[in-house]
Amino acid sequence: LPRGSPQEHSIFQQQHEPQFSDGALSRQIRRCSSCDTRHCLTMLLVPAASVLPAAPLARASPQAHSILPPLPLPAQLLPPPPPGGRLSGAGATATAAASASVGLLVAGAAAVRSRHRPHRCLRGTVSPPQRLSAGRPRLQRAAATAVLRRATATSAAPPEEDEDEDEYVEEKSRYRPATPRERQFGRAAPAPGRGRASQGVELPIPQLHIVAVQRQLPMMAEDSEEPNEVVNGFLELISACQKQAPELLGSWNAGVGPILRLAAAVPKGKWRRSPMDRWAPERSAEELERVMQKLDRQDEGPEIGADCLPLLEALLKHLLCDEYPPSNALVGGFLWNDGAGGVLRECEGREVVLSSGVGIKLCLKFVKLYAAVALGEKPVAAFKDLLSPELTKKMVRSFLDAPGAASFPSALTPVELPEDVRHVQPLAVTLAGPLAALRLAQAESLGGPAAVGRAVAARTRLGKELGSPAEEAFASEALAWCCRFADAPEFEDERNIGIAIEWLLSQHATDPSFSMVLGGNPRAPKNIVAAARRAAGSLELQRLQTTGLRFSPNPTGVKGFIKKGVMAPFGEPSREGGLASVMKLFGRDNSPLDDEVYVPNSWQGDEYEPCAKEKAFLKDTTKMKRATVRIDEILSFEYMQYVGKTMANCLRVEKRGGQSLMKYLSRVKARDSSFWVMTITADDEDDKAEGDKEAPVQHMLLVELYNQMRVLHQAEGPHPRRWPRADAWGWLQEWAEQEGLVPDGPEGVTVGPYGNYTGELGPWAIER
Repeated sequence: LPRGSPQEHSIFQQQHEPQFSDGALSRQIRRCSSCDTRHCLTMLLVPAASVLPAAPLARASPQAHSILPPLPLPAQLLPPPPPGGRLSGAGATATAAASASVGLLVAGAAAVRSRHRPHRCLRGTVSPPQRLSAGRPRLQRAAATAVLRRATATSAAPPEEDEDEDEYVEEKSRYRPATPRERQFGRAAPAPGRGRASQGVELPIPQLHIVAVQRQLPMMAEDSEEPNEVVNGFLELISACQKQAPELLGSWNAGVGPILRLAAAVPKGKWRRSPMDRWAPERSAEELERVMQKLDRQDEGPEIGADCLPLLEALLKHLLCDEYPPSNALVGGFLWNDGAGGVLRECEGREVVLSSGVGIKLCLKFVKLYAAVALGEKPVAAFKDLLSPELTKKMVRSFLDAPGAASFPSALTPVELPEDVRHVQPLAVTLAGPLAALRLAQAESLGGPAAVGRAVAARTRLGKELGSPAEEAFASEALAWCCRFADAPEFEDERNIGIAIEWLLSQHATDPSFSMVLGGNPRAPKNIVAAARRAAGSLELQRLQTTGLRFSPNPTGVKGFIKKGVMAPFGEPSREGGLASVMKLFGRDNSPLDDEVYVPNSWQGDEYEPCAKEKAFLKDTTKMKRATVRIDEILSFEYMQYVGKTMANCLRVEKRGGQSLMKYLSRVKARDSSFWVMTITADDEDDKAEGDKEAPVQHMLLVELYNQMRVLHQAEGPHPRRWPRADAWGWLQEWAEQEGLVPDGPEGVTVGPYGNYTGELGPWAIER
């Protein structure tokens, strides 16, 4: 872990082509019958009496070519386990070497037991993701390290001359990083130059909490200049808790989670005192040992651990505070959990509900704010620097003096235990957050009633995430406008306050020059609410983006796309005259249509076929409307489900039992891929327009982007015509040019693997 995340616990990967007389590893060159390309295959050599079964290379596209899948060793080659089924020392080492996948070695560290209690260890992952099945033996760290060192020393031996050496060097020089899809299905070729494996780290906390740390530590440390310092600080805090207050190690919400946030947000160099100094009541070693032995057996859940909060308070005051600690209103950064990051379940009664990446980033800002004020910085300056330059002294004072801020919190966030992946936390969870408290303080300082603050915090995105300085400046204007007209009849219903603020924010996002003043006068609440109702479709999509299980934005900084004032036809050519039976299969149309016509590329179309009906539809001026084109990243599971249902694709839980959905979901949660949706929305020319008729919103494309490679992997339209419309294909190219994306990289949207295309075709030729 000091050298990287658990996913970077690498395994021995051979870089040359050595031949060994003692029999350890061997690399062979095989020629693929499909593409006439030579590929390298690393195998374990076994005694002469045993022979590994040969396996030909599977036929695949050039983009999917990599080393062969693992060749499992016959069961008779594995050393027999001793009585009791547990292996250790040389036996575990031999089993690891024999059971490792082709070219792979388990870089794991197992439980190392002391005289009284087990020490848990973070373990390196096995790729492909599979663990030893026979008794699930845990390898001793020393044994695994010895195997790795021997393997590394062997790999350093100079290769012998071989007639295929030149071809192998040429193949190695063409190495490219594996795509997310190749890594997911275990077809990734080894990277040249990968070095030694990292060591495991012992953590005296339950395994359930270790997994939670593995999930959330990378997100917390990615903005840190010294990620290793985050890990070292966390280990020091855990060690101090083990010796003084082990109860904190048994609770995620009141112990391990807040400690992890503290280590990620406040470097060790800023701590006033060492955590090893006495800060908790002194107890005997026997009593501390009894507490440690119970950690794995006690209940764990979202509302368990409140009795540990006094110990957390003592730790924070010891590390950061002088005689006068900061307001307890800032403690929410340590304790708040939006419950939108999924759930880890060890067994019934032992669950951890995780915070989303967005919620973690927000909490870290408030943790930094707590530390800055505790270390002597002026509160107003710290608030402006870390949260928003628009905050005034009056707003900051209102926040710090909020009711209940006089004492340390005695309860945890009222998070519900999700029953399934589509669970949505109640509004009480949002209102319990530190950002909601800040919005309430802003509304109060602007002279608005508490109802305005509650509506803004609970029913808009302002209660869940901080915007950029420009976005926060406009949000302050919108909030001041809402407080000014709080007595308007339209705002008697808090829901109207929410949709009015959301509409204003969406208008500013589309047009940064949008103003709250129209013709020298403030915009009228009546007109704003009417415009918001007409835009209900697009506002509902914005609401879904912050509902339920949330995804972190892509780590490479790719932004969305907005283009206003385009003329686009609304509808689908497949609906125009004669696809009743086909469309009813997808629940897309209930109108009685006459006969059934052929739609090119409906399901089996691997190669592009032009559609005359589609071309005629795109030229039909009666279908045209002035519209805004948007390409937005999908940031929640609820929105992903909505898009899957609307476009009738495999992002639906109902499709294939959810197997396709979970495949894509795992890539999103790992942040290897991000999914984007292209929509067109009819423009509302003026917010004074009469009536509440909802403006149409149409989903055009679903796009998968390989984040690190910046490769557009998929771009699929709604069924039954999966291929992008010509206008959508053009807008996709504009977005790609804006963000530096490519369509023809590894597994790109215009790259095979189906047809053998000839002729002069550019990278954006849809015929590819």
